Amino acid sequence: ARNFCTTLIGYLYELSQVYPVILLSEELDQEIKEILKDKKLFPGLKAIVYVYLSGKNKAGFLGRNKYLCKLAKKIIKRYKPNVVISASDMHSLFELYLMRYATKQNSLKIAIQTSNIEKSVLTARWVDLVNAHLRFPYVLPLNLRLFLVKCRKYFGHFLYYWVLPLTVGEKPFWGKSSYILRKGQSGMRDADYQIVFSERDYNIFREDGVPQEKLYILPHPLTRCRDIFKKIYSDNNRELYKREKFILIVLPSETEIGFRRRDRSLISFIERKEGWIRAVEIIASVFPDFSIYIKPHPDTKDLNKINKIFLLLSPNIKIIPPQDSVYKYVEFSEVVIGLPLSVSTVLFISSLLDSKKPIISLDFYLEILGNYYKNFDMIDYIDSEVKFKQILKAIQDNKYRKKSYKNTENRLEIKKFSNTIEMLDSLFKKKFKSNL
Repeated sequence: ARNFCTTLIGYLYELSQVYPVILLSEELDQEIKEILKDKKLFPGLKAIVYVYLSGKNKAGFLGRNKYLCKLAKKIIKRYKPNVVISASDMHSLFELYLMRYATKQNSLKIAIQTSNIEKSVLTARWVDLVNAHLRFPYVLPLNLRLFLVKCRKYFGHFLYYWVLPLTVGEKPFWGKSSYILRKGQSGMRDADYQIVFSERDYNIFREDGVPQEKLYILPHPLTRCRDIFKKIYSDNNRELYKREKFILIVLPSETEIGFRRRDRSLISFIERKEGWIRAVEIIASVFPDFSIYIKPHPDTKDLNKINKIFLLLSPNIKIIPPQDSVYKYVEFSEVVIGLPLSVSTVLFISSLLDSKKPIISLDFYLEILGNYYKNFDMIDYIDSEVKFKQILKAIQDNKYRKKSYKNTENRLEIKKFSNTIEMLDSLFKKKFKSNL
């Protein structure tokens, strides 16, 4: 649902101006539901089918698998779609079943990027280390724990892609990519084409094994249809936030440990907390008259822990409820800062919402995945407290200049679409040798 509000609703908006569309979605909040009812905004939206990937009211793992399989088959049989667009062709069981039945229907199948991605080998390394430290006792040697993690992953892969489809009378899901193994990327299974945001993402997908002939670039919809996102994020909040100046801080995910790139050594929660505190103290010292809004990740399990860490640092600190949309605060903030580990998609979306606003990604511990935003267009990557203080003072003194790392060569222009309709028409024609 978060990806829908940050990305997919933009594609839906463009498509529904021209074509009849059926939306398959997880549960959405009431505000988004009301926006989707507006036929002036979404004239082609014919129906919304809610898909409960967590298996709402379904008992057990097998029951959820059966429910998702039956629902995917029912949807394809009922609507007989010419085109199926999904966030992935490898992650959820529902996507896997939907793509399979769409293949039998001879539909055009497009997988479209919804959030930031990193090279699978780096993501797998980080996930393995997290599981080795959190799921197994420390008395075991790290290499043994990593071996047990690997065994656990292969068992999960076999269960997910082989056993579960067999339990509902389907063939296993063959393919080289695996969400469980963190191997490969979307676009390596049943999707006819994989759409990515940028040349950077294009190269990551290609290096991870997605065939080059499947890959095309379509920039994030925020670059084209800002009005629909403005309606979601800004219109109902303007009076609430324009009364004060504030810095917006984005916390990392609920995984509170990390690992250094140099030697994979552990960054404990105590170290992580100390880094957060130092960063906020620096912000409060440079901007003493500003409010500091802190937005925990929606998956944060212990909000009291966050409150204890930050609320005593300054009377100007406010904690935003984890389930609030962070983008309702982005437009009205002076600066957006991602605390270590800073790989949040929020920074990327924030840079699209306001290209002039300072967006800062912190990597004090030089950790695995920590330099995700290094050389990223419109985002400042900072790897030391000294540099952090310097950039904040430049912002305070009105001497800040945003750096741009954009590649001006754009060697892949021939594979880049300007909007979703152009993408759909072109790929449909490419597959079926005719106009849609």
